[in-house]
Amino acid sequence: MAGVGGAACRVEPEMHALSSKPLFVAVALALASIAACASDTSSPADPAKLDPPPAGKGFQLETEEIFVPPATEEQDCYFFKMSELLAAAGLPPDKPFLLHRIQTAQREGSHHMNIFRVRTIVKLDPANGRLQKGTNGAGECFKSPNWADWPLVANTQIDGTLDWTYPDGVANMIQPDEWLMLQTHFVNATTQATPTGYGKVRTNFWSIPQADVKHEMGTLFATKQSIRICKSNPKPEFSGTCQFGAKGGTEPIHIIGANGHFHSRGSVFDMYAWDGVTTTKPAASALFYESKSWDDPLMKISPDLDLTVPPKSGVFYTCAYEWSEPEPAVGCKGLDDFDKSKYGTADTALDCCYTFGPIVEKNEHCNIFVYYYPKTDDIVCF
Repeated sequence: MAGVGGAACRVEPEMHALSSKPLFVAVALALASIAACASDTSSPADPAKLDPPPAGKGFQLETEEIFVPPATEEQDCYFFKMSELLAAAGLPPDKPFLLHRIQTAQREGSHHMNIFRVRTIVKLDPANGRLQKGTNGAGECFKSPNWADWPLVANTQIDGTLDWTYPDGVANMIQPDEWLMLQTHFVNATTQATPTGYGKVRTNFWSIPQADVKHEMGTLFATKQSIRICKSNPKPEFSGTCQFGAKGGTEPIHIIGANGHFHSRGSVFDMYAWDGVTTTKPAASALFYESKSWDDPLMKISPDLDLTVPPKSGVFYTCAYEWSEPEPAVGCKGLDDFDKSKYGTADTALDCCYTFGPIVEKNEHCNIFVYYYPKTDDIVCF
């Protein structure tokens, strides 16, 4: 990363080490090898500095020093085996981990950091390496169908500092045979910058005893992929719904965390308590989340958020946008080329549109993150 006066100190960990050892071990070795490097990685001023939990209390996930030169978007996927993490942390490697507190610290330039539980393998497979990198939209780590059914564990965005202890008795249960995937996206471009040229993320998982658990926490991650923000329709709004217990839910749901995500054309992201039936936007009195800042979106968590919704109800969310001229390096041609190649849009329908996709400079998002209890696998989103 950049040291005093902006001098770059670049470190290249050995990729074969990252693929042949547990990643937390490989990263520790890589960092040890650069201890003499003139950077502020270990400085108290480093935003990514975070001490790990004591042995037997939890564990820490850590990325490498992520090189992000100008005009670059770097999205990398790190894989961790739970049983290895537990053993290294002095915890039983054959028992579930009961996540009750999450801490995250990351450097400026982060566009997002998401942690998922690996489920269906498409083209993003831990067997292909514990670290799988993507640059400027290229690579399997950029392709969202690869984690379409992977449950969310945690997320942060541009302001990557988070320290959240769940309500008493609530824990996210992670099995020892599971894989976790930590995805980090750093941007060093026009709309967002990585000032030092190097990204870094650390996340702590803290546990509680089984006897203290009363409710298993669930998470919801959904995206609205039909969005189109076009020159001739510059201020559109898109909406989506997610229903808990759609097929026969009998318990009320307690929503304890909410976060919305879009890119720089986004103007307002709202979430409402929804009855699970109506197709129109709920009344203003049902609004429980609102963010008007794309680059510093609200992360609303308990105790500030403690919303109970009835059985078979859920969340109605809206994303409002305002079209703007694309950056010169992209231009309307860049937007149209993506629209045509990705979505097969006819030449006559091209309209300098921002469409769903991974690149901050040319695409948009409408993503919802919700944390709740008790957990249910019966969730339907539209």
